[in-house]
Amino acid sequence: MKQYYKAALLRYWVVVPFLLWLVATEEQLAAGAVAGAAAESSSTWGGQGQLQLPLWVRPGDRRLLGMSVAGMAVDAVVAADGTGQYTTIKQAVKAAEADTSGRRYTIHVKAGKYVEDVEIWRPNITMIGDGIGRTIISGMKSKNKNRGTACTGTLNVQKDGFIARELTVENTAGPQAMQAAAVVVKSDRAVFFRCEITGYQDTLLADVYRQFYRECVISGTIDFVWGEATAVFQMCHLLVRRPLEGSHNTITAQGRRHTNDSEPVVARSGFVFQECNVSTKEDLRGVDTYLGRPWHPYSRVIFMSSYLDGNVVNPKGWVAWRINNATDERSTASTVYYAEYNNTGAGANVTQRVNWHGFHLLAPHEVRNFTVDSFIDGGSWLPETNVPYHLDLDLGL
Repeated sequence: MKQYYKAALLRYWVVVPFLLWLVATEEQLAAGAVAGAAAESSSTWGGQGQLQLPLWVRPGDRRLLGMSVAGMAVDAVVAADGTGQYTTIKQAVKAAEADTSGRRYTIHVKAGKYVEDVEIWRPNITMIGDGIGRTIISGMKSKNKNRGTACTGTLNVQKDGFIARELTVENTAGPQAMQAAAVVVKSDRAVFFRCEITGYQDTLLADVYRQFYRECVISGTIDFVWGEATAVFQMCHLLVRRPLEGSHNTITAQGRRHTNDSEPVVARSGFVFQECNVSTKEDLRGVDTYLGRPWHPYSRVIFMSSYLDGNVVNPKGWVAWRINNATDERSTASTVYYAEYNNTGAGANVTQRVNWHGFHLLAPHEVRNFTVDSFIDGGSWLPETNVPYHLDLDLGL
């Protein structure tokens, strides 16, 4: 009985904030239409000082993430209506690149829609918007014979220490365009906080290195979270969209290529979804949606303490790279590492999950390998001791 109430409360705790976010977003958009984009954002973390940011987020950056825009010193202000120093984000990024000091450079992007492709080639840039649905960076590039998917990102981050907060990045190419990324991240110690990343196929390329996503909304169809990064997604909403007719959805396509410790960046690669919500706002009847498929043979994905909507997640849970292909099925079963722990919702029922050697139902002691502290940074800052850490995987009941 106690477990039943825990599951019910966790579902309530995960779903209700999402519904409140939808309402708040609509209210923000309505307010923006009346008031325009001139006002500074007054949103704060609202007492979220206890957030589980990785230890590599330095104290100064933690304070920056915890401030409202009105309370922080910024280096550049971008405003589409001309009330800032720059009217495009590219102009502000170019100014940041001229500063070679290596210090953190903060750009406030005021409410508005910025139709441009933004590339980050300077380390330690922070980009702060006025909220999801209010500050929008929009692009529509897609893969073609002259351009790979990694070059389609509306926001393309190539340098370390990047932080994004309270903004939307979208790729509007549509499902018919196939591969079209909204965000590409090739940045160590990258943080996305309260951001919306939206597209269809290949929405977010978490390319490589350590990355942390907190309270983000990520939407798409096929492989919409993919790459070789070592990334933790905490309290994020994964919104599955309707694909082209006859297609099936896969939330992840993680790309760990091997487990050879001679290349630790590759060997430690994987995606962890902690206290996330897998759901939809669209009609997915007749569409199979899977938690993941392997982009490369040693793909590693863990869903733990998350809500999995039974109207979205296929009972098998996971799928080979080519669906209904016996050869792929055999190779996938022996090399991947796909795991689940303490999930809730009808989609978390594992009785019909794939019968693969590489599929795991984790025990509590195994989950410690995939917390924020250990999975993202344990190899570099934590000695191999039995120091206890709060896993923060349930409501503490």
